[in-house]
Amino acid sequence: MKKILFPLVYFICICAIITPMQAQKYGHVNLGNLLAEMPEVDAGSKQLEAYQTQLVEALQVKVTDWEKRYKALESQVTQLPPNEVREKEEILVTEQRGLLEQEQAITVEVNKKRTAIMGPIINKVQVAIETIGAEKGYTMIFDTSIPNVVLYVSETEDLIPLVKAKLGIE
Repeated sequence: MKKILFPLVYFICICAIITPMQAQKYGHVNLGNLLAEMPEVDAGSKQLEAYQTQLVEALQVKVTDWEKRYKALESQVTQLPPNEVREKEEILVTEQRGLLEQEQAITVEVNKKRTAIMGPIINKVQVAIETIGAEKGYTMIFDTSIPNVVLYVSETEDLIPLVKAKLGIE
């Protein structure tokens, strides 16, 4: 019995000593707030807004032209033969579908541009967070800008000052 009890007590004592040494360290970053403070994000947002405005204005010119032709057809309905009215209506309906497709294409293009602009910025922040996590010995770093992701954390440290310093943001 002593041969079994002594190794068991020894194992429990060693575990009691080692376990506190392996405490896990958690931190958090509000990624939304951090990105809002980055000059690159502000510049990228302005660039994206200008791009979107350019595309929308070009489409608006086409829509205005279409509306003028539609109103002209409405005013001529009584003067034109029915088959000619029908042909012009079909052309306008086809053009309207094309305008709606262009509107959807603008949304796709703006999203692609957003990814192209913001992707490298987000990657830069991710690398900084991962570097800080490795350097400072964090087990996990949570993004607190997404609600209800972290249900319970007993104690965390806000890493935004460290990430901002790593990124050169004051």
